[in-house]
Amino acid sequence: MANEIEQVHSTGIVTVKDDQSWRFGEQPHGTLDVTLDLTKFNVSDNKKLQKYITGYGPKAQTVYIKSGLPLGRITDTGLYGPYDKDALDGRNAVAGLLESQLTVNVVLSGWELADGDNAALRYRGDIIKKNLPVVPDDNATWNGEFYDIDEETGKATRLGAAAGAGAAGPKGDAGASVKAIKLTVDASSGKVTGGTATLTDNSTINITVS
Repeated sequence: MANEIEQVHSTGIVTVKDDQSWRFGEQPHGTLDVTLDLTKFNVSDNKKLQKYITGYGPKAQTVYIKSGLPLGRITDTGLYGPYDKDALDGRNAVAGLLESQLTVNVVLSGWELADGDNAALRYRGDIIKKNLPVVPDDNATWNGEFYDIDEETGKATRLGAAAGAGAAGPKGDAGASVKAIKLTVDASSGKVTGGTATLTDNSTINITVS
């Protein structure tokens, strides 16, 4: 469900939507506090920016980072930013989802969270993937435990690497094959009574005939 709030600024009316339609039913316990790198949200790419935030305007003094936004962990700093399949800093894997919409004050020095430095990251739950503010690719890596629920059928699909086959194991040693066989024939009956097989690793195996 998207709850709309009209906020009046000096530039006019800005519509703020708190869209919770990505949630499916009651969510289990499963959040932790993380610190965001707000510079990763405040981007010049307007198409990405409007996926990340609501309440956007050219002179907005307050904007809101959308709940349900997939977050990725930045490898070098341990901070979190919006998931981006093309990112090279670690954000190309989904670490979790932003639990609640966040209020951000736009100041001269950049962006500041209105309610402290930390944000709640959800690392497990039942969701409707197609309703996320940014929809990760089908082959994206998901950390945590998330299930995409089909609203019509109720089918639950596990998201992420854990849902697929495991990584291939190391290649085993090549097996030996038979390179020569020597049979023993009974002179009186002409029947084969046994023999020896020589393998490609030069080991031998006795052949018995019952």
